[in-house]
Amino acid sequence: MRGILAAALVGAVGRWNGPTVLTLALAAGLTSFDLGRRGRVERADEAAEGAVPASAFRPEPWGMAMQLAFLAILTVGAWDNRAPEDTWRHPGLVGIAGFAFILSGVGLRRSAARALGRQFTVGLSVLADHELVVSGPYRWIRHPNYAGLLLVALGTAMMIGSPTAAGVSLVVWLPLALLRIRLEERTLLRHLGDAYREYRRGRWCLVPGVY
Repeated sequence: MRGILAAALVGAVGRWNGPTVLTLALAAGLTSFDLGRRGRVERADEAAEGAVPASAFRPEPWGMAMQLAFLAILTVGAWDNRAPEDTWRHPGLVGIAGFAFILSGVGLRRSAARALGRQFTVGLSVLADHELVVSGPYRWIRHPNYAGLLLVALGTAMMIGSPTAAGVSLVVWLPLALLRIRLEERTLLRHLGDAYREYRRGRWCLVPGVY
C-alpha cells in the first residue's frame, strides 16, 4: 500500500506529465514497497536470530526520516517537471553526468551489500554474532551505503534537471543521513568497542579526502 501511495503522490504532484514524472512515480513506488518489505523481513529475522535493535538504546527515527526525505526528492523533482513538454528534451551533459552518478551509487551500495552479507539491513540493528567488516568499499570509507544513496539522490536531481531536488538532497536528506550515521557509529562502538574505534580512525566517513 505504501508503494502505491508514494507513486500516486509523486505522479499527482507532477501532473502525470510525460516519461520523467512517470519514471519518478515508478521509482517512488518501487522504493517504498521494497523498503517496507525488507523492513518486515528483517524484523522477523531479528526476532529469530537474537539481533539487538537500535531502539534498545534510544529511539531511531532517522531511518524513516531519510526514506521520507528521499520521497520528497522525487516529489519536488516531479513538481519541477510538471509543465507539458512539446518535444523530447535531451538530458545534456549534466543529465548524463547525473546518470553516471546514479550508476556509481547503485554499484557502491551493491558492493557494500556484498561485503556485509546478512549484516546489510534497512533497520539499525546489531546481530548476536555481528562482525566488523573491512572488505569491499569498507576498506576506504565507513559508510559506503549512505555515500551510494547520496550519489543516487544527487544524480537523480541532475538527470531530471531539478535544482529543488538537489537542494532537498543536500539540505534535508544529507543532514538526516549524518544523524543516522552518528547513531549507527555509537551503536557499533557499544558492541564492537576498541575494534571499531581503531577502524574508524583509519577511514573516511562518506567521501575519501573530504569527510
